[in-house]
Amino acid sequence: MDDFAPRADAGLIADLEASDIHPLWDRYKKITPIVPAPDDPPFIWRWKNIDPFAARAATEIAMEDAERRALIMAHPAFGGKTQTTHNLLSAFTVLEPGDKALPHRHTAAAIRFSTRAEGAVTIVNGRCCEMKPGDLVLTPPWCWHGHINESDGRTVWFDAANIPLINDLDVNFFDPGNRDGDGDNAFWEVDEGDEALWKSAGLVAEGHGHEGQISPKYRYAGDDTRRMLTEMRAQEDGAKLLRYVNPLTGGAVMPTLDCYAMRLAKGAPTRARRATWNMICMVVAGEGRSTIGDQTIDWAEHDTFTVPHWSWASHEALSGDADLFIVTDREIQVRLDVAREEVQ
Repeated sequence: MDDFAPRADAGLIADLEASDIHPLWDRYKKITPIVPAPDDPPFIWRWKNIDPFAARAATEIAMEDAERRALIMAHPAFGGKTQTTHNLLSAFTVLEPGDKALPHRHTAAAIRFSTRAEGAVTIVNGRCCEMKPGDLVLTPPWCWHGHINESDGRTVWFDAANIPLINDLDVNFFDPGNRDGDGDNAFWEVDEGDEALWKSAGLVAEGHGHEGQISPKYRYAGDDTRRMLTEMRAQEDGAKLLRYVNPLTGGAVMPTLDCYAMRLAKGAPTRARRATWNMICMVVAGEGRSTIGDQTIDWAEHDTFTVPHWSWASHEALSGDADLFIVTDREIQVRLDVAREEVQ
């Protein structure tokens, strides 16, 4: 048979396509792949390279000229799009002493993790949330939030948001709020408010009208995280994995973002895992290496690296214990009933 002979159905396919109809039989392998195949390999942004840009942004970009002075980690695999993984982006935000990032709100869910943010505060829906080392602060969808640096030095923190997902769905709304001067002064003149009700784990204040979809607790103190990582029992491979949860449900902090803290033991590689969700890992402390797919990445404090979906990954601390903060889109997949994980 002639390898170049026309397909028997070529005419039908051409007529279908001309009518904006596609036949399943000649392309089902493309639209129903056997397994997920991420087009973004693992990637790392090293803090030693980001830090000089943070310093330049702090001195060269005035806050009145910027909605947020944030440096977003853009994965080159996405062809210039402003995203870090499928569905997620991450960044470092910089404030100089006295700077205010004025309040706004948006459909996307976001988090802030304090790296060098001592003295900064994030205000979320009328609550003043401190940003001490290792603190996680939530900014749930459509919540007013702003930031201020009340210290005498520069502050920096790690951000993550599901903006790429929200934009792909084309459901993003953004409210810039009051852009006049410092905006509404009443926004900044608040204390921790109801946040005080959620400091103690295992206790829920009755009669305060909280619902379960989004955590009523906005600030997860780094002191508490480090204490529990120290006290909890390690898994068989030496790793400790701590999940940040909604205290009302025990589930993810938000329906579209799921966050974890991991402590790695020196010289003990974790069991290799792969999952359908995407992960962004920020090194809180220590140094180590990760084997992701066929790549091995060495990392150090405040480096940020990705673990693409359905990629085998194992992590190891090198010079001592190491801590990672991990943000994922796992909860979206759990709610859609498509999440899958395998362990070697």
